[in-house]
Order: sequence, then C-alpha cells, then structure tokens
Amino acid sequence: MYTDVGVYYAPGPVLRREEFDGAEAVRRMESWLIENHGFQPQYAVSELDEKKFWTMFDAGHYDYCRRKYGAVGTFMSVYYKSKKGRKTEKEVQEAEQAILEAPIAEVDEPVD
Repeated sequence: MYTDVGVYYAPGPVLRREEFDGAEAVRRMESWLIENHGFQPQYAVSELDEKKFWTMFDAGHYDYCRRKYGAVGTFMSVYYKSKKGRKTEKEVQEAEQAILEAPIAEVDEPVD
C-alpha cells in the first residue's frame, strides 16, 4: 500500500518569522523515507544526490525499460527531472550518453 501525503501551508518557523531552510527539511524527509523504505513521488523536487536517489528506486529496472523502449536520449531521466533544472542540458546529455555506453545489466523482464 502506498500513501501520498501532501503538506500544504506555511511551516511553523515561517509563521513565527524564524529562519527556515526548506531544502534541508526536504533532505531530512528524504533520509527518513529511505530509512523506512518509503518513496518520494516524482512530481516533487528532490534534494538527493544521484546515488541516494537510486537507493530509493530500482535503477536496474528503470534503465532496462528506458533502453528497451528507446527513452534514453529522447526523454530526460526522472532523476534529472526531479532536480528541477540543477543540471545543464549538456550535463544531462552526457549522463544519457554514459547510460547508452554502459553494458546492459541482466535484469529480469517485468511480468505483465
């Protein structure tokens, strides 16, 4: 079972006119999710580095499907999309090229 919880409103520190680091709050939430085998929906911005991001998700199946259906080089990786512009287009293209050049890992095909 998955539950998607949205938090809508100004955080307490903001309402009290105290300093609030939203990026740090997201990092703490993401760490908690990883520790508790949770997932962050990918419509949200992520503060995770790429290695931690892929500990939350199964990169093997994701890369397998991207290659199988020709998405590499056509559509941006969900990791880079979740970084919301923190990578330049050139950096994204270089990362996509590295995926294409890497050997394909043996992954069981998903069951329909």
